[in-house]
Amino acid sequence: MFKSRSIFYGVLGMLWLLAGPGHATGDPEVYGATPAVSEVQISPNGKSLAMLRASDGQMSVVFYDLEHPEATPAGVQIGGGKARDLVWANDEYVLVLASLTGRMQVTTGLETIEFFRWFAVSKSTMKSVVLFGNEGILYLAAAGNLVSTFQNDPERALFARYYTQKAGPASYDLLSVNLKRGSESLVDAGTVSTYDWLVTREGKPLARLDYDPLKKTTTLFVRENGSEQFKETNQYPDSPGAAAGITFFGLAPDGANLTASVAADGNRRALVEIDPHTGDTVATLFSNAKYDLDGVIYNNAIATATGARFTDDFPRQIHFDPDEQKIQKLLEKALPNAAPNIISKSADMEKMVVKALYADHPEQYFLFDRKAKSLDMIASAYPAIDGKIVARKEKFDHVSADGLQIPGYLTVPAGAQKSGMPLIVLPHGGPQGRDDMAFDWWSFFYAANGYLVYQPNFRGSDGYGADFVAAGFGEWGRKMQDDITGGVKALISAGVVDPARICIVGGSYGGYAALAGATLTPDIYACAVSVNGVSNLPALIGRSARWSDWAEDYWDVRLGSRFRDTKALAEVSPTEIADQAGAPILIIHGRDDTVVPFSHAIKMADALKAARKPYELVEMKGEDHWLSRSSSRTLMLSKSLEFIDRHIGDRGAQ
Repeated sequence: MFKSRSIFYGVLGMLWLLAGPGHATGDPEVYGATPAVSEVQISPNGKSLAMLRASDGQMSVVFYDLEHPEATPAGVQIGGGKARDLVWANDEYVLVLASLTGRMQVTTGLETIEFFRWFAVSKSTMKSVVLFGNEGILYLAAAGNLVSTFQNDPERALFARYYTQKAGPASYDLLSVNLKRGSESLVDAGTVSTYDWLVTREGKPLARLDYDPLKKTTTLFVRENGSEQFKETNQYPDSPGAAAGITFFGLAPDGANLTASVAADGNRRALVEIDPHTGDTVATLFSNAKYDLDGVIYNNAIATATGARFTDDFPRQIHFDPDEQKIQKLLEKALPNAAPNIISKSADMEKMVVKALYADHPEQYFLFDRKAKSLDMIASAYPAIDGKIVARKEKFDHVSADGLQIPGYLTVPAGAQKSGMPLIVLPHGGPQGRDDMAFDWWSFFYAANGYLVYQPNFRGSDGYGADFVAAGFGEWGRKMQDDITGGVKALISAGVVDPARICIVGGSYGGYAALAGATLTPDIYACAVSVNGVSNLPALIGRSARWSDWAEDYWDVRLGSRFRDTKALAEVSPTEIADQAGAPILIIHGRDDTVVPFSHAIKMADALKAARKPYELVEMKGEDHWLSRSSSRTLMLSKSLEFIDRHIGDRGAQ
């Protein structure tokens, strides 16, 4: 199971040997496979590992005995479910979050919905049970959020979930769940406005958070001195513009105060401590002058934030415990070409699981043993290409036409001369997502097949502060698109790219950007590929408004004045400007997409057909918005590469 490596304390130049470099072919089945291993977690007592393993299209929870590494691993198949997360509740039970796509009759008609469920898997019996068995009193689509686990009570965990025992609106309540039986009991009831709960280290309700969408205000309610009643402590109005409002994460390291994310300078998210009795900020735990807080490192057993997460070019961690931060620095020295992140640890902090991210090959998982002073490799996420250097990511920033710094990354094929190369532009989804410099299967697949890949973090992307996000408001198809085009033009000006061999490809919002690129800037691209992409803005807005009361406010901010201007919306909706398409378009879409319905693909195909523009449509049967299945990823990669090769590849260019 392990490839043993050791760390020697006190040695500055710690040697780390990876498998010798080599070259792998760009096989869509290799890159399209979901990671062979993910969510690797160590039990609180440090004696077992649990992880998700993919094999032959099936996902399983697999247990490894660290005290007897020669023993055959034991596993439990999840079946048709799509595993999303895994965490140890205690030394006996692992909690697995999974989802399944289905159809459900709602007030607006028959809808395709992604149903999420938590499972408890017993290590000793290898049996699993679905949590929240009493489905008649729960919102069917929502799994609930894990709040806390109990090391001294191996059959119980706390969740927050929408819950109702009678007709009418559901409240967001705190529930105790029996992990052996799956049944739940009410601990404390929230209101229709409640959206989060905070508990003490003993698992007792401490604070409740309510949100008023009309006043745009979050209210903190706290139980004082063991009282059963909640008292209003403070109100926090939403921040103006794109600055994030307050988000609570759990207890502070001292166990007394609370932690929360705020836009401390009105721009970048920081992590602060808040006195629950006054609601006042008393300390700053993390802030960065350039990058936002991404989230916290959360210890479920004590309901406490033990560190902060942020992303510069790689995901990074800051640990509040000085000893753990020393270990983090040690790992960074031991893995100088990686960004190591501690993703799981034993209760005594003697053993830790480390996920190492790289710019030139897939992530790897290691077991760090503090007492043995060793770092042992557990597995690679993509063993078929582990240690085979097919490409490398590097930074590529440019300045927009209006003076904004636009970060981005190039994935460069191994051994390539950056001159006159064919280019694939791969904008991310969201649009408030972001790309980083770590390996990703999509860009590396194209690079392994000889293409330079450009991933811009256009205005509106997350992680660089509220001002950068706000710069994208009202700019769908405008300045957000201009940022992508500007990066392409910078690469052309530098002689890196052949201007006649450029294709734009993307998923979700990135799919919209691909369609917008082909229709709004038809002279730039020789082809475009939209994967689960938005094609019609009025349809997207109308659907979200049916599902959520806050959708109108969201789109009013994100689209600005265009939100209420039908003509302006049409000007940036690819279906409405299909006659402007200047290049062939490939549309690939999951039939079970619950975020951007398959109807967007049909609308775009119909519009292109009516305009007599070349297009192809590929349906991914049974696939969701996130390309959760290996078969669909492989199909998408295969079909898109075939299409791209035809239009900008060596064969297509001849």
